[in-house]
Amino acid sequence: MQTQQNPDLNPAPDLSPELDLPQVALQKSHLAEGVSLAELLVLAGLAVNRDAARRLITLGETSIDDRPVDNAMERVRLSEGAIRIAAGAAQVLLRAV
Repeated sequence: MQTQQNPDLNPAPDLSPELDLPQVALQKSHLAEGVSLAELLVLAGLAVNRDAARRLITLGETSIDDRPVDNAMERVRLSEGAIRIAAGAAQVLLRAV
């Protein structure tokens, strides 16, 4: 006996895990000029101040879109779209608006 598969019963495609991340929106004009990674961690709420952000960066606990970043002065620019920023166990999706 052959059974037909009902297309309505097919599982939905996996949604990006980024949709579950908290989102932070910053002005395009601010991000287009570039922001230091340490400042960005503070603006995104991932560090309470720049000193705490620098410690996270020095310890190798930060990444941008899964790329490890170890330079607190690295300039991050974003004019369109979004990037995922992680610091320690916390992550956010940063959008330019």
